[in-house]
Amino acid sequence: MAECTTLIIDIRKSRRYDKKKRSELQQYLLEIVKKLNLIFEKDLIFKVTFSAGDELQGLFENTLAALMYLRLLEIMVFPVQIRAGIGVGEWTIKVMDGESTEQDGPTYHRARQAVEEVYNMQTQRFRINSNREKDIQANYLLNVSWGYLMDQNDNQNMIQLISEILYPFVSSKESNKYGQTASDILAIKNQYGIRKSKIYKSSQMFLEYADIQEPILVADKLSQEPENSIIKKNISTNISKVVGRTRQNIDTIMKRGNIIPIRTMDYMALHYIRKCYGGRNDI
Repeated sequence: MAECTTLIIDIRKSRRYDKKKRSELQQYLLEIVKKLNLIFEKDLIFKVTFSAGDELQGLFENTLAALMYLRLLEIMVFPVQIRAGIGVGEWTIKVMDGESTEQDGPTYHRARQAVEEVYNMQTQRFRINSNREKDIQANYLLNVSWGYLMDQNDNQNMIQLISEILYPFVSSKESNKYGQTASDILAIKNQYGIRKSKIYKSSQMFLEYADIQEPILVADKLSQEPENSIIKKNISTNISKVVGRTRQNIDTIMKRGNIIPIRTMDYMALHYIRKCYGGRNDI
């Protein structure tokens, strides 16, 4: 029986938000997952949905897609922090007309165990569980960029998000990963964000430069140094066009926000996950 990947996501310290902020956060998460479910539609067996309280859950065909989904969700929900368990295993109890919350099997049990174990970890907020030795290295790689990401301010986080959209990680040779959803993602970030960046104003401005997108392929084997895959020609210039700021200003924001190091570390984590746990096979 083929293995699947369950993703369970929990909001850290959600009970500390007052009623208004918690409602705003839930609405924001709902809008985010709607768009991410469209972007990752080909990889989803069951869409990511709320399962209980502030918890989200979904079932993916492969582990790489689940991690890509999780990365983008974390960047979008910043500064709110999330925890997640990724379970790899068989899906044995199937309710085909139901939702992810109605399914069961080792993939779900392992995801639940992983997210519960994260509560006791000081250096992890994501944790994978396939019940194999390779999980130890995977769990290190999944969390190595965490500190850099949490040190960002709102403007740095927005440039991080725009970098992800203009230069997306992909698991197959897709020419355009986000398409028309790109401007929607940024509009949602501005409209519902718990704190709102002042660096991005117009969704229409993004559409004008949507053809800049240059996907970064996460393949089974590395073809060059990871940093060379991440640093693209004119990256600061292209981002500056989107946000209406100078290239020098974008350079400064990217350096202070450690955007290139974060993306390089995460690229290596994605590469390891694909190699050891699998991704889409339509390269």
